[in-house]
Amino acid sequence: MTDADAVSVRVVARFRPFNEKEVALNMSTNVYKFIGDECVNVNGKTYVFDKIFREQATQEEVYNCAAKPIVADILNGYNGTIFAYGQTSSGKTHTMEGVLGDPDWQGIIPRIVDDIFNYIFSMEENVEFHIKVSYFEIYMERIRDLLDTTKTNLPIHEDKARVPYVKGVTERFVGSPEEIMDVISEGKQNRAVSVTNMNEHSSRSHSVFQLSISQVNMESQQKLNGKLYLVDLAGSEKVSKTQAAGMTLDEAKNINKSLSSLGNVIAALSEGQSHIPYRDSKMTRVLQESLGGNARTTIVICASPSPYNESETKSTLLFGTRAKTIQNTVSVNVELTADEWRARYEKEVEKNKRLKLLLSKCDKELQRWRAGETVSEEDQTRVQGSDESGLKASSTGFDLSPSPSTASISNLLGVSNASEADRVAFVKERDSLYKALDDKDDEINKQSQALERLKNELDDEKQVRTL
Repeated sequence: MTDADAVSVRVVARFRPFNEKEVALNMSTNVYKFIGDECVNVNGKTYVFDKIFREQATQEEVYNCAAKPIVADILNGYNGTIFAYGQTSSGKTHTMEGVLGDPDWQGIIPRIVDDIFNYIFSMEENVEFHIKVSYFEIYMERIRDLLDTTKTNLPIHEDKARVPYVKGVTERFVGSPEEIMDVISEGKQNRAVSVTNMNEHSSRSHSVFQLSISQVNMESQQKLNGKLYLVDLAGSEKVSKTQAAGMTLDEAKNINKSLSSLGNVIAALSEGQSHIPYRDSKMTRVLQESLGGNARTTIVICASPSPYNESETKSTLLFGTRAKTIQNTVSVNVELTADEWRARYEKEVEKNKRLKLLLSKCDKELQRWRAGETVSEEDQTRVQGSDESGLKASSTGFDLSPSPSTASISNLLGVSNASEADRVAFVKERDSLYKALDDKDDEINKQSQALERLKNELDDEKQVRTL
């Protein structure tokens, strides 16, 4: 990876038009007042976002602002995430998917697929691309593969860089926009939806469409890898409004629980807490890199204009306000060539020489102070600004405060000056517990797969007996 840059999570807000139910209930008076293109006022409180789309905004306008800039980022080796958040029936699926195949009404996902391939076709011929996709949903806190319905409880593991990934999910190589749209259509048929009092086609799960692009420059042999997560979250629900019952009620409870976990992660990140509760739900584990990690993230918050949904609208706007304060640390996912590794090594050698020289000067100055000499200000060794090594200048010399990771470990241990041995033991124990969780996930997944096979065999046997 290259040097990292800090970027803020982008948040855009979209207000849908009034629906038939709100008009029938005589609830078609706006609860908000727009102030320009970036501010909206709801009952005296002003919320500021990167962009606000009014009811008449077209699908193309939303895409050009919220998603199109990420296309170039992905093909330049960055990770990206776009997800829609809001209450049920607020227009999230319409924003992310829209009407597939309709040039005017299609949403972000089909448009970004077309743009990615248009961008690839316009690039140099000496670059070779490999594109693969996966599509899964998080239903009742279980990860289900939408391209292989026998995989019903996939585990989340972490790679060597501690980045979470869904183990065992189906990955398909694609070579055209049409092939990707076929995959999306196949996955949509397997996604859990239901009828509620608020939405005739209510999503009962969070869906995640992942697109991975690897490219190799055949001349320089440089390799870039970019990942794009396109997420359609299920909406938060009030049972009193949706009239959910039975299985639909259980689904609503799980949806609200995972969205609450997402809100807790957003709050912890916005407040700068040392512990971020990513592991509280499957959805927050999947979005770990997107929130506070290595990804350029855009959140589209979708809201209703009606007084009937005023409390939910305020909650959505507050979520977006908090998310806007999150800083991600992004870097290009590049696999260095031999020459680049050699150049980086030589650069580190030069930096090491400079630091050794600086350390020698500091040691000599320290010996003079200990010998009782007074070192004039002109002879004192100082670091001007922030050196490459991470040493920082301060009025009293070098900044020897613990790094953020060390400080957070000390906080978790409950002490302010934990010893190095304690910190090493803590990290070792934490890694051991994480591995145990991953192993348990694998065991549960195997049992779930076996149970699914037995159910299918039982259904087949019942059908044979009825013949």
